[in-house]
Amino acid sequence: MNVREEYEKKLISAEEAVKMIENGYHITLGGAGSFAQVVDKYLAARDDLKEVLVSTFIDVLPYEFLRADPCCERFKWASGFIHMGTRPFAKNIGTAMYVPNLYSDVPKIYREVWKDRIDIAFIVTTKMDKHGYFNFGITCSHLKAIIDSAKKVVVIAKEDMPWINGGYDECVHISEVDYVIEDHEFPTPALPFIPPPSKEDQMIAENIIEAGLVKSGSTLQVGIGSLPDSVIKLLKTCDYKDLGVHTEMIGDGTIELINEGIVTNDKKKLDRGKSVFTFVLGSRDCYEYLDRNPMMANYPVDYTNDPFLIAQQPNVFSLNQAAQIDLMGQINSEQMGIISPTGKLFQISGTGGQLDFVMGCLFSKDRQGKSVIALYSTYDGHSRVVPLLPEGSAVTVPRSMTQYVATEWGVAYLRGYPVRDRAIALINIAHPDHREWLIKEAERVGIFPPHYKPPIGKPENVIVRRD
Repeated sequence: MNVREEYEKKLISAEEAVKMIENGYHITLGGAGSFAQVVDKYLAARDDLKEVLVSTFIDVLPYEFLRADPCCERFKWASGFIHMGTRPFAKNIGTAMYVPNLYSDVPKIYREVWKDRIDIAFIVTTKMDKHGYFNFGITCSHLKAIIDSAKKVVVIAKEDMPWINGGYDECVHISEVDYVIEDHEFPTPALPFIPPPSKEDQMIAENIIEAGLVKSGSTLQVGIGSLPDSVIKLLKTCDYKDLGVHTEMIGDGTIELINEGIVTNDKKKLDRGKSVFTFVLGSRDCYEYLDRNPMMANYPVDYTNDPFLIAQQPNVFSLNQAAQIDLMGQINSEQMGIISPTGKLFQISGTGGQLDFVMGCLFSKDRQGKSVIALYSTYDGHSRVVPLLPEGSAVTVPRSMTQYVATEWGVAYLRGYPVRDRAIALINIAHPDHREWLIKEAERVGIFPPHYKPPIGKPENVIVRRD
């Protein structure tokens, strides 16, 4: 096969590609930093379409098809993870579009549930190499699984997309592709900056480090954002050595740890010497660093997020954030109940990989896995530590799997403790202004027995407490 001739035969414009979409089609547009923006642009203008199912994931970008059809009357939207780009739409339409999932299970969902039921898959890639391969660049995730399940595959080749080495399923060959679009209009999305950490971010990070949850040789799962960045900055000031990276998402902060020699990946049991992830969101410098770097491995998400593979790594430290926790230890990180301003259920994110890594730590072979769920103690003056999750809230992590919980007021350990002791610990790390209310509510709902008085002083399962 002459791959260049094959490429030229399959080359079409974005307008031509969108004309192939018919009423009732199921199409996928990608997600994270690999969303098919040039297709989205022309799709939004197709006001003749009806009942088109549009699948996305990790909705970082605002979508034109939603701006054109905010009530989803033409386009039936389905998303595996709501993010900042689509939250305004999700707030108004409720939870109808959300696809509940474990991120590690998504490739299997496509290959088993959606096999041959996707009419067109639009996949963002690098430009083709001399061997006829397109690399998935900053988002490996489940893109190969989508391709394997689609009737027709259209790649959107970007000149500026970094080529990131992988373990497997990080490329697609021209022979597996039906059409190619060259996107010279939309650059690969990059983060201009990470917001500076707040005082609360810094306090939570300090509490986590003080609790001794990271040590030399630990394998890290942290994302990006002001709180993870606060933890990373503190790691740089401590005497940690030979840290490893086996994570879902990687960004600039982790790259800094690699460049400073704090991350070496030398102690890992799997992929020794390599930092492993399934997607990237970062700066242009971050993308440049990752481009063809042999010390990086971009795997599909059913590898990175497999709890039983995570469990094989040494001293796993996993950091995730939550919106609410109740006094029994149930964690809600994704769906606000009917207390939301619209009076509707509000899907603010998704389960994502949070539960995958919680389970990976729980199942750790060396019994040293540490899963930390962090949250700010208040939002708009209301406590995020609540007696019971409000009606309609989702349980992202069940109470039976919750291990460490961190706020700006301390770190509590819940695993193995009865509900009474969990509640006492969580009240100790709740905002001081809400502790008396939580004690009264705990008795009212039956978490504390009648006339119970919590003990004075720091409970044994509170690792760190700020008074």
